[in-house]
Amino acid sequence: MSNFFRRFAKSFVTNLKTIIQAIVFSVIIWFFISIQIFPDISLHITDIPVSCEQTSFMKDDNLQIVSIDTEKVAIQIEGKRYSISQITADDFVAEADLSSVYEAGTFTVPIHVFPVNDSIECEIATTSLSAKVEVVKIITREIAVAPNTDSLTLADGMQIEGDVTVTPSEIVITGEESLVNSISRVEAKASSDSVIEHTEGIVAQPVFYTASGAELNDPDLKYSHDDFIVLVPVYKVKTLPVQVKFTGSSGSYGFDPEDLNYTMSIEEITIASPDSSIDNLSAIDIGEVSLSALTLKDLQGGIQLPVELPEGYKNISGNRTITVYFPDADDFGQLGFTVPSENFTVINSPKNYDVKILTNEIVVNVVGYSNYIQTMTSADVYATINLLGMEVTEGSKSVSATFRLKGSNAKAWVAGEEYKVDLLFTASSETENTAS
Repeated sequence: MSNFFRRFAKSFVTNLKTIIQAIVFSVIIWFFISIQIFPDISLHITDIPVSCEQTSFMKDDNLQIVSIDTEKVAIQIEGKRYSISQITADDFVAEADLSSVYEAGTFTVPIHVFPVNDSIECEIATTSLSAKVEVVKIITREIAVAPNTDSLTLADGMQIEGDVTVTPSEIVITGEESLVNSISRVEAKASSDSVIEHTEGIVAQPVFYTASGAELNDPDLKYSHDDFIVLVPVYKVKTLPVQVKFTGSSGSYGFDPEDLNYTMSIEEITIASPDSSIDNLSAIDIGEVSLSALTLKDLQGGIQLPVELPEGYKNISGNRTITVYFPDADDFGQLGFTVPSENFTVINSPKNYDVKILTNEIVVNVVGYSNYIQTMTSADVYATINLLGMEVTEGSKSVSATFRLKGSNAKAWVAGEEYKVDLLFTASSETENTAS
């Protein structure tokens, strides 16, 4: 037996070249026979990537592809063995056909497979390839932004007064149609680590809410602004009594204003200041009333005074005017008195001029307690004409006169905004002699 194997091995080595040639010739013969017997073959090609692109209509109508459930496809091809035996997935393209898509939704669309060039000779036997494609409509919407100050902490005694504003006042949102339309309101939520002590602008971020009040936070939403400025008008509020002052005294106008009994339609008002300066106020003075402007009609009907506050202050109560009433008005009366020039006194006359009173008499109105003014005469009324600081030239001039009543405890006053008398100014004789 062993001799047999030795003889076989020796013969194999001796005829090795002949054996190799026989094998090669056999393969060539088999190849030609296969071509002749099996000229066409079928191949299974896998992992061909599927492309999915918007159509022109979709681009114009803002229709956007969200997803496709088929990323790769496999096909069966047929052709000549020598032509298709080396074909791979790289020799084909697969395209999802969206030509029938005209609106948002989920669609089953056909997939078409093509050779990458005309040199590939084969027939694609696979048909009815398809994919599910989700398409959404992208819209842009402009929404007003409302300020939100719920997270802010105000200093003691301070509160928000007036309109809280936000800049910019609108936001432009872009996204999928149903998502954007689900937004009911947008708030700019202001936040600060500090206690708010005065009016200031605070950085805020937009927060989106649905109609149900749920907060909407979707990364697919795009918007025009990330930061907003919320202007928070912070004021210190205080309620103060109101008061009015009447000018004139027994020494100048003959009547002591403290003798007037009056009430006001509003006894106190609530105001707000942008700082702590309001702490220095104990009352609000709504103005001064000159006795010379107070007539009997004013006493009987009352007078209205505007509520005027320092710059920057706010009137929280909202009262724009306050009426001053005089309960004792029925005890007052008004009479006219003709005051002769003998009761006029000129003071602070210029040294270089002689002054002559041209007005012989003037009628003035006197308001006061009825039983008091009925006992008065023209002799109880006199006038002072003060020329201090007046620029004087020769000739006549109309000058204001201040009227008073005699006595330190008069129960009346001269009413009238302004009374005037005519004076004549001439150069004094001393001045003329000096000039000559």
